[in-house]
Amino acid sequence: MFPSKKNKILHNFNKFVDEYIGEYSKKRNFDFGNSHKNVSKLSPYIRRRLLSENEIIELALSKHSLNSLDKFIQEIFWRTYWRGWLELHPKVYSEYENAYKTTDIPLKTGIKCFDYWTQELLETGYLHNHARMWYASIWIFTLNRPWEDGAKFFSEYLIDWCPASNTLGWRWVAGLQTVGKNYLATADNIKLFTNNRFNPKGQLTENHSPILSSKNLNEEVLDKIPYEKIIFNKLNFDRLGLVITKNDLSLNDVLDKHNKNYAKCLFYNDSNTKSEIVRAFERELCLNVTDELSDCELIENFDNLLMWAKNKKLNCLVFPYETIGTEILNNKILLSKLQNNNISYLFYLRDWDTYAFPFAKKGFFPFKKKIHDLLKLNCLL
Repeated sequence: MFPSKKNKILHNFNKFVDEYIGEYSKKRNFDFGNSHKNVSKLSPYIRRRLLSENEIIELALSKHSLNSLDKFIQEIFWRTYWRGWLELHPKVYSEYENAYKTTDIPLKTGIKCFDYWTQELLETGYLHNHARMWYASIWIFTLNRPWEDGAKFFSEYLIDWCPASNTLGWRWVAGLQTVGKNYLATADNIKLFTNNRFNPKGQLTENHSPILSSKNLNEEVLDKIPYEKIIFNKLNFDRLGLVITKNDLSLNDVLDKHNKNYAKCLFYNDSNTKSEIVRAFERELCLNVTDELSDCELIENFDNLLMWAKNKKLNCLVFPYETIGTEILNNKILLSKLQNNNISYLFYLRDWDTYAFPFAKKGFFPFKKKIHDLLKLNCLL
């Protein structure tokens, strides 16, 4: 379901655009089962920016009108919105990380749909977005389990896990994101949108108050995102290095557009907190990227990264900007080693995020009103 070679991914997306995207708005909320042909299944690649948002929307717009793609484009911007919102509300993530206690998996609850989705997640690393909402609701309000533990479970097994969309999605279901308004799964809704595959009538808690919190973290908002704007054409470094990570597997495209000469490597650290499916998928993606890029080494620890930079006689490294929960290179040990060796570094925030994140301070609907302007800023209209 999730190939790792870019040409195959693009082939599958082109097929989706040609055959299914026309009915996306009508069918996107249906969970028809494992093939999930009614959705693009691009989330693992957008999460790691093997394909950029610009690239995806540009391809879709080459074959369809903007109006017909309204819902599809909104869904891409939802992920951007979540990332921007969490970046502006960093305490939300630290509170979540301090709260979860266990990732004990509820394998046999007797709720057929819930148990099916548990197995689907464990076996494929994926769940339809609507199923994630139902699953979280049942976890919190029927099984009476902490939402933080459910979010942690998803973080280990989802192949497209994103700290922002996952954490904030669980908070939304619980009634913490839109304060006082929770999401409750109902048997009728599940029956309808699984096309009669499941009907957990009488098994679900369909009436429950939202989860309460002693403090409203939504109101603790940063004025702006603390990032350094990089103007590539004005970089005075003649020995520039790019360090690609699984947070952004196509950042080289940005430097190439600016005709910069640079050395490049891909830093890959295998996370033992993830499921074997997720780890294998990420490693395969990274190996394919290094194979497809000329002169790109795979580097797996900080000492080897420093050695690579020194051997190449580099005096500045460009890293992908690391949003909340995605930290890899934003590490005191590494950054201290670079400074001690007179190697400067820059964390680059893509224009897509730079334009969008400032509008993510409040709810999605004010943000949605900016989508047309954001498409223009990204030269997509």
